[in-house]
Amino acid sequence: MEDVELSGAIKEWNRAHRLLVQNVLKQDYTPCKDSSGLDTSPIGTSPLPAYVPYIGAMYFESSPRIMCFAINQNLSRHTRWTEDWIGKWTKNHVQAIDRLNWAYNQGEALPIRPYAEGFIPLVAAMAWAYYGTPIRRNFPCAIDEMIAVTNFVKFSTTEDASSASIPLSWWHECGERYIRLELDVLKPDLVITFGNRTLMETKRVFPRQVKDIDVVLLPCRFPTRIPSATTVPLSSNESIIWTEHLLPLVNQIRHPLISPYHTWRMTRFPKYFIDVAKCWNLHFP
Repeated sequence: MEDVELSGAIKEWNRAHRLLVQNVLKQDYTPCKDSSGLDTSPIGTSPLPAYVPYIGAMYFESSPRIMCFAINQNLSRHTRWTEDWIGKWTKNHVQAIDRLNWAYNQGEALPIRPYAEGFIPLVAAMAWAYYGTPIRRNFPCAIDEMIAVTNFVKFSTTEDASSASIPLSWWHECGERYIRLELDVLKPDLVITFGNRTLMETKRVFPRQVKDIDVVLLPCRFPTRIPSATTVPLSSNESIIWTEHLLPLVNQIRHPLISPYHTWRMTRFPKYFIDVAKCWNLHFP
């Protein structure tokens, strides 16, 4: 029976992956941006196609199913990994479309900055372990294998990789062209969004696409410019929550190959995760 169920999960993964790849190929969309901010010029984005979400091998076996949305592709002339990544991905169009899954299968960190630095997987582990009751202590596998992850906006401007540089039309186009189908195909139970705009745009695409599914949105502040633990000390109760309940979840995260660009740094910012727990109204024994 277990082999049959596993086979069914593999088939579901393959079907979802195929549908999402086909959609990216069908769209064949690359937004453009000129100095006025309008999508009219043939310049403005890195020369890469949109891409499908990373889908963990055990995603369709997991309960709850968790999908995480970061903000946008972090490529521009200001980021030191851009040249290497563009050089790698432009050599193979299929690999470029599937670059998140490809990176994971190579043992690398997902090329999404808050994921590579450990923030997204630890937040996802919190959601899986603590959302609802009872509190779960035994993970069947690494949290990375149980979740789906992507950026809401699949592109970034060549001049500035920050979210502030994203034209509003890109949010709309990506929501309509990619995110609606991703939600419909992956059917998550919990959707974790990073950043206010990501939350707003995810809410916008939900009503028509996910009508019959009881989906819970879990918002998070984007983990950038966050204060260090030394400047914002934890209270005694917060210290207990961090050391006894949240920090141990790091053991449930896969250790990727060492990256020349990103290192894990989430454990330096316990206050960030305490704030997430408060925002979600998590209760600890």
